[in-house]
Amino acid sequence: MARILVVDDEEADRAHGRAVLENAGHEVLFAPSGEAALRIYAKQAVDLVITDLAMPNLNGLRLIEQIRERDGRALIIAVSGVSPEQFDRAQALGAVATMAKPFSPEELLRVVSDALARTYSPPPDDLWR
Repeated sequence: MARILVVDDEEADRAHGRAVLENAGHEVLFAPSGEAALRIYAKQAVDLVITDLAMPNLNGLRLIEQIRERDGRALIIAVSGVSPEQFDRAQALGAVATMAKPFSPEELLRVVSDALARTYSPPPDDLWR
């Protein structure tokens, strides 16, 4: 299966993702912050990143931006329970999918499966202007 990096400053949300993803056969790595996620991403091969958007310091939008600068083919899912209005921006920056918290285990597995099944194609140039 896939190696998935879950980035969330909330321990309960990381634990929820771990149980669901590991039960589905995925290897799960965790980062409690955007900074920690960048360190892990630089050292380990990761198939998919699931990041919360609302985090202190390096928030999810900036994390998406920085990962995509390093790896233009990165597959990233953006999640949020407080700022779903930022989902359009996350997708413009390169997120392949978004999910509003709370989400069911079935929804998480469906979105992860869909993301892993696709090959990333960059957004049209006009989205960057």
